[in-house]
Amino acid sequence: MIKREDSRQVRTLKYLRERGSTATDREFADDLYNDILFTLWKRHVMQTGETYYPPMQKELLIEFELLEEEEIAD
Repeated sequence: MIKREDSRQVRTLKYLRERGSTATDREFADDLYNDILFTLWKRHVMQTGETYYPPMQKELLIEFELLEEEEIAD
């Protein structure tokens, strides 16, 4: 027999970022993702002393490319 609490679906943050019900949900998921990523980066720097953190580098590069495209379009 399936218990009620076992039958609920758990969505990942990635799922919410891509398919949130509303724009507000997707924006909240993006903000939460960025907060978590920054917290992990800070923890990485404190533990290792290295400022390079591959997941953060990928996000920064994407953000940089978007800003570059916006400047070119203006």
